Amino acid sequence: MAQTLPIRMCVDRNIQVELSSLPKSGSALTLLRRSKVFCAAILLFLSYQSYAKGQGDSDLLARQHFEAARQAEKSGDLDKAAAEYAAILATNPDVAEVRTNLGLIYYRQGKNDAAVKAFEQALQTKPDLLGATLFLGMAYVRVSQYKLAIEPLKKVISLNPRELKAYLNLALCYTESDQQEQALEILQKAEQLFPQDVEVLYELGRVYSDLMTKTYEKMDQVDPDSYRMHQLIGSYYEARRDTQAALEEYVKAIEKRPDAPDLHYALGSIYWKELKFEKAKSEFEHELQLAPENYLATWKLGNIYLSERKYDLAFRFLNKALQQKPNLAQAHRDLGRALFQTGDYEGAISHLKTVAHLSPDESTAHYLMAQAYRKLGKTKEQNAELELFGVLREAEQKRILSPASTANDADPSDEKLDQPPTEHQ
Repeated sequence: MAQTLPIRMCVDRNIQVELSSLPKSGSALTLLRRSKVFCAAILLFLSYQSYAKGQGDSDLLARQHFEAARQAEKSGDLDKAAAEYAAILATNPDVAEVRTNLGLIYYRQGKNDAAVKAFEQALQTKPDLLGATLFLGMAYVRVSQYKLAIEPLKKVISLNPRELKAYLNLALCYTESDQQEQALEILQKAEQLFPQDVEVLYELGRVYSDLMTKTYEKMDQVDPDSYRMHQLIGSYYEARRDTQAALEEYVKAIEKRPDAPDLHYALGSIYWKELKFEKAKSEFEHELQLAPENYLATWKLGNIYLSERKYDLAFRFLNKALQQKPNLAQAHRDLGRALFQTGDYEGAISHLKTVAHLSPDESTAHYLMAQAYRKLGKTKEQNAELELFGVLREAEQKRILSPASTANDADPSDEKLDQPPTEHQ
């Protein structure tokens, strides 16, 4: 099996993106995977050209140089391979595929200027040669000529819309040229074509992150003491579980803009996680006066009243939360809990089944269903739910112990939802 030589493009911040893998054996021409050009095609072309001109000796000589180039590549002697391809071009200068082979040898050697020249010459003969166009763009990327790389890479996509390397390199060129919006557009197209490709998703996420960072930096420049900056810093501290620092920032934000939606909800959530329910209720109630559509605040009020066993209030707020957001798994879970505690076991099971459907990895619903089935005397169903609960609980514990875990200490399922939509005022 042929060994491979990785080709990488190095960008700022010491990030390296794998672009391709070139075999050390076999003709470089075989590397142009979607160009539909093969070694045999070159030899046949040369043979036909020689036959047409009555130059049988030239045909034989070209074959010998081509075979020598292949053997040199196989042995890793790239200088000799380049010399052999150059010898073919000395008598057949217009064979774009051979000149592309020569460019690829230079590319592998890191002779980027020579590679660019070879690819450009190949494209003068065959402007739509896919391999030469692609590697011309990639060679420009290698030498940080991002703006020059853009047009060849755009052309590759027009020639072959499924050439993944072109999308990744073009997005990089746009990013390095400070054209994040264009990078975002090209990566969104790539995601549609390659929805499971990790490199596409990584680069897309990086562009989103860059745009977010630039936007927040601009916010800081415009008004570093605005309520939105304090809210942003508070959410940062909250994500780092520095609840005291987060609380202080949210309080500052409210002092500056007490009527802004989301702020009282954010502060109430800090109190809620710390089980300071009276303060949490006050903030959630204030939030709902400003933004009645905030279904998370409504749900958390129901959650608090359930903890306090104030069932009438719990049912009122939990049902309202589900009217606003029918697929809110947390509210279904708490409503199932409330129904269980008030003796409506069938009703509890109905809501808990909904939780299991909406959040298949959530274990608590299965434990509660097992208890409800026990109350109903359904031993078979009880055992099945307990078994499933054990499996899911073990998986949850592994995730929590994982270094990458960001599970919330008070209620992990709370973090599964995005913030609710609110009007901008």
